[in-house]
Amino acid sequence: MNMRAALLLLSLCCAVASAAYAAAGPESLQEFLGAPPASAPKPDPMPAKGPFKEPLRRSAPFIDTGEETQRPMRPVRPFGHDDPPVYGSTPAVPGPKAPTPPVVPAPQVAAPRGAASTQQKAPQAAQPQKGAPPAAASSGPKQADLAFMIGQMIMVGFSGFDLPDNNPLAESLRAGRAGGIILFDRSVRTGGPKNIESPAQLRMLTARLQRLAPRPLFIAVDQEGGRVQRLKPERGFEGGPAAAALGRGSPENTRLAARRMGLEMAALGINFDFAPVADLNRNPLSPAVGALQRSFGADPHQVATHALAFSDGLAQAGVASCLKHFPGHGSAGADSHAALPDITASWRQDELVPYREAVERKRPAAVMAGHLFHRGLDALYPASLSVRILAGLLRGKLGFAGVILTDDLQMGAVANAYSVEERVRLAVEAGADIVIFGNNCHAPDVTADEIHGILLRLVNRGVISKTRIALSYERISLLKRQFAGWK
Repeated sequence: MNMRAALLLLSLCCAVASAAYAAAGPESLQEFLGAPPASAPKPDPMPAKGPFKEPLRRSAPFIDTGEETQRPMRPVRPFGHDDPPVYGSTPAVPGPKAPTPPVVPAPQVAAPRGAASTQQKAPQAAQPQKGAPPAAASSGPKQADLAFMIGQMIMVGFSGFDLPDNNPLAESLRAGRAGGIILFDRSVRTGGPKNIESPAQLRMLTARLQRLAPRPLFIAVDQEGGRVQRLKPERGFEGGPAAAALGRGSPENTRLAARRMGLEMAALGINFDFAPVADLNRNPLSPAVGALQRSFGADPHQVATHALAFSDGLAQAGVASCLKHFPGHGSAGADSHAALPDITASWRQDELVPYREAVERKRPAAVMAGHLFHRGLDALYPASLSVRILAGLLRGKLGFAGVILTDDLQMGAVANAYSVEERVRLAVEAGADIVIFGNNCHAPDVTADEIHGILLRLVNRGVISKTRIALSYERISLLKRQFAGWK
């Protein structure tokens, strides 16, 4: 065979291989999703280039693939504005013109104590990349308003059946440095009770928390029903059935069950339920989903119908809800509480159906991002920290305009690999509006003031723009007007 014939044969083989990859690869994801909705929101401003010019050479975490062999994740690398969101190698969202900062009402909140120490003279910030908003636009919010907006992006947990005045969190709430509290019935560290003892005690606790804050808080629990519910019958609560049992019945029964659960939560002072689970039961042995009966089923449309019915029932009771865990935890062979699940081989595109239908029906108004690694969607970061997945896929392609929450940022999937500052920075850069530190994992506790100080420094250094903070505040404010009594 001469050289020309060999080259021709090689080109033909490459073309066939490329066509096969296109049929099953990233392009099919875009075909599955179709064009973004006409009303799709523009992605948030891309992160301004800050002082992180070199990869953060932290120890590479092991990703739990559910198999005997594991491979290390690539070292962390900051995501720059010149690197657009992609699926595989195909740009998913064209770089939009940076939006004009929204006009946000300035709440009358005093500057937090100790603000002077966190607002120390910052190093000179790098010039923003082309197309990114100025990091310190003169039309942006004033510093005191900025501090309050940052506080609304922070949700934390604590230990105790009450919150006394000498607890540092009480002062953080008074100063507006936290906008949400997550409550648990059991301490992961001790195995004993944590925040919830009885209905009467819980009502007193939630009322106390709201009195401390200058504006109404989000007070949240994971009340899915079945194995995952913080309000358990053995403590005097009504509780509810598991999603697997509800999925075998009618959507109307699911709505009614969720409404009953929502009415109980509302009477106890809880206004945010981290439910329903929108994961498909693709792996019945999945330790975080299938094995706990947390999924409505394996069929994407069945799951979407029941998840939205559950969300409707909560909304009718005055309780906010969120679909979780984007982009889909149901096929994972590992639990993200302990390690980072790799869903690259097991995840399927139809796991996005519940989210797509939620966007089409304009409900619910919140989505929780999971700590899940998919090399085809982002070869560097898990979904909860990924610009490609949150800004590119969830907001850009699916058109989701509501609040994005992270799963608990103290879970092993991310805490084992990233510092607290890296987790906060990457999550907000990726598009998260609320970062959650439940202080109920094996990682060290993180205070609201610590998270607040990190975000304030990142803004002052030009790493995160004030416009980016204002956009999250606007989305959170809208949700709080609906479910937390904001005026």
